[in-house]
Amino acid sequence: MKKEELFSLFNIEDLKDLPSAVMSLLDGNIDARDEVYKELIRKNNGDMSYDWFQEIYETELSERKQKKQDFTPHVLGVLCSELTIQSGSIHEPTAGNGSMIIADWWERCRKKMPWEHFPSQNMVTCWELSARSIPILLLNLSIRGMMGYVYHGDVLTKEVKQKYILLNRKDDPLAFSEIIKANINDEIIQKNEID
Repeated sequence: MKKEELFSLFNIEDLKDLPSAVMSLLDGNIDARDEVYKELIRKNNGDMSYDWFQEIYETELSERKQKKQDFTPHVLGVLCSELTIQSGSIHEPTAGNGSMIIADWWERCRKKMPWEHFPSQNMVTCWELSARSIPILLLNLSIRGMMGYVYHGDVLTKEVKQKYILLNRKDDPLAFSEIIKANINDEIIQKNEID
């Protein structure tokens, strides 16, 4: 995807504003979000098999020196998917923009007819530390109708800044997922009551 297309679609003038523009879209009206999703799909010729943002993110937005961010080549994501079981849940402890998950999702979907793939049977759990990556990760997963959880936090310390629930109410791989912000304070209280 070209920078100019992103500038126009997300109404930004600087690529560094992309994560906050994406998050504003995700937090806003769901009908407006869905229209942008449809336009993204159209601009990418309906090819959902890869992370459309990876190249731009890698060259323009990554924090490689500060946070040691690195990116998984698409072919490695496909290879990992081929080496693992093709059903059940997926756990990605350093999700970034979601390229590994997208590769696995695509490999699972392409081996079945659309009505045979149920997002609820292929749940994802992702952790990501970077505030810049979280909005794009959420977009990438929800535009593909995935279900599961995204934790904005540190997988090593289990410190969670925000938890998101991806919900595909239709359980349809061709539908978009809702993104629900979970109240992590309630979960901390409930966990402490159990301990």
